Amino acid sequence: MESKFLDVHAHLSDNIFDTRLLDLVHQLKDSYLVLNSGENLEQNAKILNCAKTYDFILPCIGLHPNEIARMQHEEAESEFRYISENIRKSFAVSEIGLDYKGKDIYQMEQEREFLHKIMDVAEKNNKVCILHSRKALEDIFDALSSFNIKAVIHNFEGNLRQLGIAQDKGIGISISTGFMRFKRENIVKNVDINCLFTETDSPVLSPDDDVNTPLNLPKLLNYIAGIKGIDMEELKSAVYSNFKRVFYD
Repeated sequence: MESKFLDVHAHLSDNIFDTRLLDLVHQLKDSYLVLNSGENLEQNAKILNCAKTYDFILPCIGLHPNEIARMQHEEAESEFRYISENIRKSFAVSEIGLDYKGKDIYQMEQEREFLHKIMDVAEKNNKVCILHSRKALEDIFDALSSFNIKAVIHNFEGNLRQLGIAQDKGIGISISTGFMRFKRENIVKNVDINCLFTETDSPVLSPDDDVNTPLNLPKLLNYIAGIKGIDMEELKSAVYSNFKRVFYD
């Protein structure tokens, strides 16, 4: 089977794509595979509906930690119930995680509570978790140690020590198009190719000043391949093999 460009984390349910999705999917359908991630109930519903039409856009429902932090507990419970009730329709669980930037102690505790609840449901349904982490990577590692699940950390924020810890734990490392602007070549150089995933986090983290889309994946693979000194097609094949191993084996 020919390898496809893999976007392990994108938000094609974002409203910015409402008027351009048809044109975009026409360009993506033959060579791309996109994991479409939800941040809240509204996006999750759109994602599950979209999956009925496009089989190369894989539905991933979740609850973003920033959404959890702003919610009353009852509202977060309601959003969690939706995930629990619909998780069998979801290819993976995304976007979930922890984001401590600008949060108080109560918000951080609520984030941790619902991350554990969602991960528990993911484990029971054998779903891979794609994790957001901002200033919270050690707590992400701690949460993962409580469950037997496969995981990918999207837009990896950690340092080289944390990269080593993640790889020793078998956690996937996703490099985003944003790395082309963040200049995080040291992480790209040192990530094990057998742990490597690629993403755009569309519509944000664009390598230029335009709206980001999965069509920027060739630019990202070329960037990574140049740093690692390997052929771009070899890299593309390795990333796709990692996807099949983690999500299907």
